[in-house]
Amino acid sequence: MVKMFRWKVIPVALCLLAGTGARAQVAAAEPPLAAPGPVAHRGVVDDTWIVAPKRLGDATLVATKNYADEGDIAAGVSLRYRIDNAEWIVADVFIYPAGEGDNASMLKRAMEDFRESVAFAERQQIYRNVWWGEESPYTATLPNGKKVEGRFLPIVFDAQQDMLTSRAYLFYRKLYFVKIRLSTAVEAVDSLAEDADPFIGNLLGGLDIVSTGTCGKKMDIMVSTPGQPPPSGLKDGVSPDGYRLLLKPGRAGTVDHAAEVARTATLAAKRQQASGCTSLEYAPPQEDDAHAVLHLSFGPDDWGTTPQKQP
Repeated sequence: MVKMFRWKVIPVALCLLAGTGARAQVAAAEPPLAAPGPVAHRGVVDDTWIVAPKRLGDATLVATKNYADEGDIAAGVSLRYRIDNAEWIVADVFIYPAGEGDNASMLKRAMEDFRESVAFAERQQIYRNVWWGEESPYTATLPNGKKVEGRFLPIVFDAQQDMLTSRAYLFYRKLYFVKIRLSTAVEAVDSLAEDADPFIGNLLGGLDIVSTGTCGKKMDIMVSTPGQPPPSGLKDGVSPDGYRLLLKPGRAGTVDHAAEVARTATLAAKRQQASGCTSLEYAPPQEDDAHAVLHLSFGPDDWGTTPQKQP
């Protein structure tokens, strides 16, 4: 049975437009003014698409694994990269469902989960003589200059008669945990530090995670009043998270009104996707020569349907 992921539902009022629902208003647009509209959902998250670059700076994607194929959807997916001129380094990336919460509390839980996974491997005698280094904050710098706050933890252990060192980097991104492990023989430990920063920055900058579902939210759609300034955060008609919309007054069914709805809904969909979860229509990318696409499909109760408090 798939575990229930922690999720906090955010109730948002749904305002009706001129006596019709949001679905009818969006559907009024005709191609080429068609905009992404609401769709029926099974639960908080129905599907997730993880899009990973096959070439990432100085690294190449050499293997992927979707744990849902083995019946363990809670484990998400894993990626393995080979770093140029550092073939002795194993670069593994694990992306698995987390839920909703603030960055600090989610990273705390991610680190607890990681420590427990290593302890389990030790109990199974997969790892032996585990030595834990000092846990510390870690800031990744993306190619665009943005910063992402995470946690760092080094460990040394015996595995299959070899003493290995591993640097684990944990991040909370778009409702998912991203765990990056760079491992090598102890004598090559200096190379881990040298290669870690550029690899992690390129990975977080190039990796995309988009989920579809109710996202625990409802659309709040309003019509502006002539002569009055827009509410805070809606100067361009859409809130930063894409779930609050402000439409200019217009006659439903007209070309101008359809164009306005299309513009606003398209911007809303873009911002929802950027935050990691969209309740609007989403066309997932297809795998190609540049990107691998891994798909996770969830049941209606996998992510929970009622508010759950974070520890």
